[in-house]
Amino acid sequence: MMEIERHAIEFAGDKLAIRIHRAGGSTTSPLPAVLMCHGFFCIQDILLSGFVKHFTAAGYCVVTFDYRGFGDSEGDAGRIVPERQIEDIMAVLDWCQAQPGIDARRIALWGTSLGGCHVIEVAARRPEIKCVLSQLAFADGEQLVTGDMGGEEKARFMDTLKRMASKQQQSGNELLVPIIKVMTDEESRVFFEKKKKEFPVLGNKVPYLAVWETILYHPAQAAARVTQPTFMVFAENDKVIALEYGLALYQAISADKRCHIQPKARHYQVFAGEHLNRVAGQQLDWLRKHM
Repeated sequence: MMEIERHAIEFAGDKLAIRIHRAGGSTTSPLPAVLMCHGFFCIQDILLSGFVKHFTAAGYCVVTFDYRGFGDSEGDAGRIVPERQIEDIMAVLDWCQAQPGIDARRIALWGTSLGGCHVIEVAARRPEIKCVLSQLAFADGEQLVTGDMGGEEKARFMDTLKRMASKQQQSGNELLVPIIKVMTDEESRVFFEKKKKEFPVLGNKVPYLAVWETILYHPAQAAARVTQPTFMVFAENDKVIALEYGLALYQAISADKRCHIQPKARHYQVFAGEHLNRVAGQQLDWLRKHM
């Protein structure tokens, strides 16, 4: 049976909600840890549990948390600013390194989707991290958002977002929309519509300027500075983040690296069933080799 400890830490004037997961009956000696970072508009209660079970069963301490503005954490609700979330990860990392039950010299970063981008950024800044597990990430936010647009369409779209961002900075007012107006692909629409029945918070409106913040995000720029062994996972049939956008991030990493493309999987399918078992097994192999 898994043991779960709940903690809250103060950071930037808000509380970050953190959970430590261990296998029941774990040794009292410090354990190697996996710090997990979730993705776009998600919370630690959604999607992560399967991977948590695999990692804890293998003897790792697993740390999950909610970014500011999400889940049980405090902050500006639903706001996604990549640099702020990166700061959140580093604050949780600092906290982990001070915990007596965690071996501070053996901490791995795990991230999925947007979190898969963030762990690349954090690893580039925090060389003490032992290794990196990134899945379903992307190299360039502008490419992700506008890659399917024609030249004129993209120009109009970018101009509209720039004006919205300028208005928000001047007045403090901005457009709030349902999550599916930001995550517009069919797979995400179905996923969030289904999940908000179980987690009503997902029905809350969020700032539309999350799209603009995503466009300004370029994780590939940090990838070249990563020195840790990095394992990346992609889904062959991903319609949320196209495979080619993820592989561009993988190609930008110059450190020891390997990638796995899960056959016939879509974006959200890697979190359950045989897709989960296959991906988690490969990630555990990487952890055992490099932790």
